[in-house]
Amino acid sequence: MSYIENLESVGKKIIVEEEGLKITEDAILLSEFIKSYFNKKYKNLKNKKLFLEIGAGQGIISLLLSELDIVSKIFAVEIQEEVFATLGKNIEINDLNEKIIPINENIKKVDGEYDFIFSNPPYKKTDSGKMSQNKVERISKYEVLLTLEELILEIRRLLKNYGEFFIVIPNSRLNDVFRYIYENKLNILSIKINKYKKVDLVVVHGKKGGKINSVIEIK
Repeated sequence: MSYIENLESVGKKIIVEEEGLKITEDAILLSEFIKSYFNKKYKNLKNKKLFLEIGAGQGIISLLLSELDIVSKIFAVEIQEEVFATLGKNIEINDLNEKIIPINENIKKVDGEYDFIFSNPPYKKTDSGKMSQNKVERISKYEVLLTLEELILEIRRLLKNYGEFFIVIPNSRLNDVFRYIYENKLNILSIKINKYKKVDLVVVHGKKGGKINSVIEIK
């Protein structure tokens, strides 16, 4: 069973599945961070760029970012067939078929080079408590099919030189992510810590190439 939620502030509609995934705070925080960054730094950029979302889910982040002037196309990768079906419907009801390209594939099999990559990944360890019995929710939230280490590897592989990436994770995984980023010779530009209930959600913004920053900006 599903319902349509109107996102009136951005003129978008999204089909939300009652079972499994819903619009989450981490997805909203990530999209707001990215929009704010691009509206400041790339506001007058004439050349449009290619974006990639890893683990697009039902498409909320890609939908929210599709209005950015800098976006040429967003390639939204989602491995779960049932979730991918909803992603396709959300793209269609918002008339974004020309801008958001859905891909039903394991990210490890996706090729290409992208200017910007973003992801709200499955960041819970498989041994961190009892996992959900719901398959969709289990794969989306736990490192079942993609670990954070593998995510950073794929970001490095698919990102153009001097391209940038954005991910959102809980503070409890921040040390792990920092280690994976530096092991893959990527650079961290900034982080933003967001207080959410009992968990700190952290947006990590990084880059491929260039000198390693001696100071990370905390927003």
